Amino acid sequence: MEKHLITIFVSVYNIEKYLDRFFDCLDKQTFRDYKLLMVDDGSTDNSLSICQAHAEQDNRIQVVPIEHVGISSARNKILGMLDTEFATSLDGDDYFEPDYLKHLMDAQQKYNADYVISNVIYVTEKGKEFDRFVPRKEAFFTKDQLPDILPELLEEKRLNYLYTKLYRTEYLKDIRVEPDVKLGSDTMINIQYATRINNIAVIEDYDYHYVRYATRSVTSAKSTDFFWRMYRIQKFLYDTTKKNGLLNDKMLRVIDVRTMISGVVGLRRIEKADIKMKAKLAAAYDVIHSNEYLCSYNRLKENGQLETLRFKVIHPGEEEAFIKGIHKRKRKNKILKHTPKFVFNTYHNIKKILGLLK
Repeated sequence: MEKHLITIFVSVYNIEKYLDRFFDCLDKQTFRDYKLLMVDDGSTDNSLSICQAHAEQDNRIQVVPIEHVGISSARNKILGMLDTEFATSLDGDDYFEPDYLKHLMDAQQKYNADYVISNVIYVTEKGKEFDRFVPRKEAFFTKDQLPDILPELLEEKRLNYLYTKLYRTEYLKDIRVEPDVKLGSDTMINIQYATRINNIAVIEDYDYHYVRYATRSVTSAKSTDFFWRMYRIQKFLYDTTKKNGLLNDKMLRVIDVRTMISGVVGLRRIEKADIKMKAKLAAAYDVIHSNEYLCSYNRLKENGQLETLRFKVIHPGEEEAFIKGIHKRKRKNKILKHTPKFVFNTYHNIKKILGLLK
């Protein structure tokens, strides 16, 4: 086992303009007994050289360059290299407070915890907060309580990310995800880890700032396969919790709700796709009428839970109206952008009087 107590592991890919801020946050950490493991996943900008320059100044930093293999394969490589007692993950394009590591480690020592989970603040590129994890009082949960607490942590999105976690390396280092997983590998790692541990400590600190970049993930926002990629995660949750005796009614409901949300978001992305309307409607039909969607939909319906959801569920048969409704609103907004409002309203009212509005 390495002499340092914590390994901070980071997968790096084309984030050169954020790395100065990242290293500045790291330099300000009040907890100093760490090493930094950075795997550069074939960056095509100056990310690698920036990381290597910092490594030359600090022998706690190890930089490993690899060919571009994607986030899951890069993570698999990182996990196999962990050699300290504990580990935590950071994203190089986010930022974090000086006591980030200290708060995680304080909780670990207080409870002798295998897993410590803290909180996230979501911010824009300009640093404006727009959301955060729902507040939860500091608490400690034993293995017997995992069937009740894991669904809650999933519902609160706390297991969607690797950051804001402290892991005991002996339970983490041999976990792997399939190399072709591009979305949801964090959740897959966390749920595997949660099935192995003896306890969880949840703390109240909001030390981590996740930055939502408007210009990133443009391609995925227009994909037609979002639902299917997300369903892969839900199936993994189902199979893993069932295998480990953690699949109960609470967990099943969380998985079903996640599937419903994936359906809504999936249709929104289908509408944005650069394909003809006929193809959009066919793709939407395939999602909402799939066995995967209908299984969760019918289970929630039978349990009387559809009406309790806080978002609009797309019922089978409503997918065409949903897609066309988004298209119509976008078209209206586009017209309004280039037309005086009084002209548009006059035109709209004339069509209404003539009975031409659909």
